[in-house]
Amino acid sequence: MHIKNILLLVGLMALYNSCCSFTKEESLGNNFYLSEYDNVDRRILYSETSCATSGIEIVPMTVTAYAYNLNWIIASSSASTQATGNQYWIIDKSLKVKILQGNDSTINIIKSHVFGPFDSTKFIQELLTKQINLTLQKIESN
Repeated sequence: MHIKNILLLVGLMALYNSCCSFTKEESLGNNFYLSEYDNVDRRILYSETSCATSGIEIVPMTVTAYAYNLNWIIASSSASTQATGNQYWIIDKSLKVKILQGNDSTINIIKSHVFGPFDSTKFIQELLTKQINLTLQKIESN
């Protein structure tokens, strides 16, 4: 009985210390992450570490579709899963900055590589202008 309690305690401590235990995350490269807690709380963050639960928000909730390659991330987001009007985003991944806590210039540097939100027409124009050959892939709800 005593060993069961110790194993339970160790298991709970490991679960508590695991930052990704309740977060689904996908690395998009260059410190960008698609971070998902549930079907509503899904956003793209910039963070120097994985388990990007406290990174700099790049694309707000709720990311509904995305695609990426070595140089770019494209995404669409919606204020709710029921909304019909999406916003579209383009992110230039060519930056690599060190996050300094409380330093607004760091955020400004990162945000200077984020374009949007756009409507669908402007988004397509920007993709053509920047010669970005990516197609948004819809995220399936669980």
